Amino acid sequence: MGSAVSLQLFKGDESLQSEEIPTQQIIDKLRQTLEPRIGVADPLLSGREKSAIGFDEEDEDIALLKTGFDIYNIPITSYQRRLGSVVIAVRKIVRKLLKPVLERQVIYNFANTRVVQTLSSQVQKLQRNQQILDQKMTSEFSNQSPEVTAKIELQQAAITALQSEIEQIKVVQEQHTAMLEEIRAQLLDRQK
Repeated sequence: MGSAVSLQLFKGDESLQSEEIPTQQIIDKLRQTLEPRIGVADPLLSGREKSAIGFDEEDEDIALLKTGFDIYNIPITSYQRRLGSVVIAVRKIVRKLLKPVLERQVIYNFANTRVVQTLSSQVQKLQRNQQILDQKMTSEFSNQSPEVTAKIELQQAAITALQSEIEQIKVVQEQHTAMLEEIRAQLLDRQK
């Protein structure tokens, strides 16, 4: 999608900073960071590969939710050479102590995953219905009488004419503003 959000910081009436936040890059970075932690085996597909197989971001997010909802059964590992077995033993003890909390979180995550998947499928159905309705409206509208079509074209021509008049008025206003500024400058020079 490659969208970006513009962020402006304000202090009083003046703008301090304006920057573009690359939201898609942030989402991709989060996915790359989270996938190894929750045990997703498949690497992220590039944008071209996703579009080639019809795999969009929402599907990828739902797949990530499905594979990562179980935070209790994550493998316990340690990258410490000397204290590895001690670190693993401590982590297992902590996991046992947190078992009730983690199990509740797993149930909650699973329920949220199901809700998101259900909502996603409903949104897809609504989008298909919307497309069907749009097609029906377009076909019914195109079958209307030529009189209606002629009226619409006449209204569109009138709108275009009004838009050109507005543009001409704007040009005249800009010229008048420039003349007024010139006159002000001349008056200020005379007063000095």
